[in-house]
Amino acid sequence: MEHQLACLVRAQKFEERLAVQRRRADALPAELTQRASQVRALEAESDQTDGERKSALVRAQELETDVRQRETRIGKLEKLALETRDPSAVAIAQHEAAELRTQNASAQDKALALLERAEELERKRQEMRGKVRSAREDLEQFRATVEADAASLLAEIEALTRNRDEALAGLDTATVEHFRQLAKRNPGKAVVALKGDSCGGCGTRVTPNDAGKVRAKP
Repeated sequence: MEHQLACLVRAQKFEERLAVQRRRADALPAELTQRASQVRALEAESDQTDGERKSALVRAQELETDVRQRETRIGKLEKLALETRDPSAVAIAQHEAAELRTQNASAQDKALALLERAEELERKRQEMRGKVRSAREDLEQFRATVEADAASLLAEIEALTRNRDEALAGLDTATVEHFRQLAKRNPGKAVVALKGDSCGGCGTRVTPNDAGKVRAKP
């Protein structure tokens, strides 16, 4: 019994280290995925900024086109007002021309505001492109680090696994299987100390008889 306990305790020490290294190995892909998601979010924001910039430029161009069309109409109205002798026709032409000038003034103000907005978005886009470029570089560096760390962790996990299996080699099959099941259910806590009348790993209350047997062992 003492030999079995010594083997189990030795195996448990390796199992504890295995649990830590496995958690570290499992966390690497998640962190890599998180960083990749951050890069995609920056790329999406950059694309959205560029889309807004292009929309502002298109709308400003549409307004400028409308202004030129109205200016052409204003020119015709002014010519009509000069050439016609009908006072009523002159008044109508002058009124329409005045309304078109008002519309043009408003359209030009909007177009100017859109152009200023486009310039602001262009500055933001350039800034975002720099952030995206930097984030991509950082991601690639982190990816290389993750690959190296993963290889190192895998090698250490394999070594610890061999050490643990060697520690269990002298035990009977049933005990080894029981140890493995406990290690699978409670990583790093297959063999634990008794805390009061409860298991130090899962907290399950141990019967007084079993607790007495455990305490009786040296």
